[in-house]
Amino acid sequence: MPDFYCLDNDIIFKLATYDLFNDTLQSLDTEENHIYILDTFKYQCRKKIKRERGNKPNNIEKYDRKKALDITKNYQTISERNLIDFEQNIYTKLIDYSKLNQQGNNKIDKGEAILISYVCSLNQQENDNYLLTGDKRCLRALRNSGMTDIIERLQGRVWCLEQLILKNVEQFGFNLIQSKIYQKNNCDMNIKFIFGYSETASEDEVTELLKQEIIDLKKETRNLLYPYPDD
Repeated sequence: MPDFYCLDNDIIFKLATYDLFNDTLQSLDTEENHIYILDTFKYQCRKKIKRERGNKPNNIEKYDRKKALDITKNYQTISERNLIDFEQNIYTKLIDYSKLNQQGNNKIDKGEAILISYVCSLNQQENDNYLLTGDKRCLRALRNSGMTDIIERLQGRVWCLEQLILKNVEQFGFNLIQSKIYQKNNCDMNIKFIFGYSETASEDEVTELLKQEIIDLKKETRNLLYPYPDD
């Protein structure tokens, strides 16, 4: 059975805005039919696009939602109502934990809980399936939860934004990826800092900062992140 990738909304928006979505699928050696997204993504995206049409022309939006919607229009979706018993049990645990722990880094929203539940279920089938997420708070909350049964099923199967960008740099070259990201540098403030504010940063500087972000997140979340780059 092939590997599947479950993507949260944040990752979709940012990869699409940076024009790195298809590059990322290629770098992961996967295809559209191996991707799952939340079924609420398209509805929320259309609603936001409609609202943005009434904004003033000089308003700068962080994300290219229209591009994100176009890219994902035929993707397979996951929803709470389609969860089987095993997945529903995990989902309920995550949501209950989040309700009781609203402070700091202990928030897991419903979308992330659905994706985590589904990845855990897929990984019962003895193949590797992955969560691609931009929600670091969720990963910290999961680590803090002490839910070892869930954590063990996700160990080494989570990709964060910095890992995906570094993977793209490795596969397609620094200059190409830098030019794409620098054109959309309001998309993510941390990535904006890494690639440079007023001046573009050098390849060595960018690579070092991306790797440091990954190392720091690995320390905070233990073994959740996929082992890339190599430890």
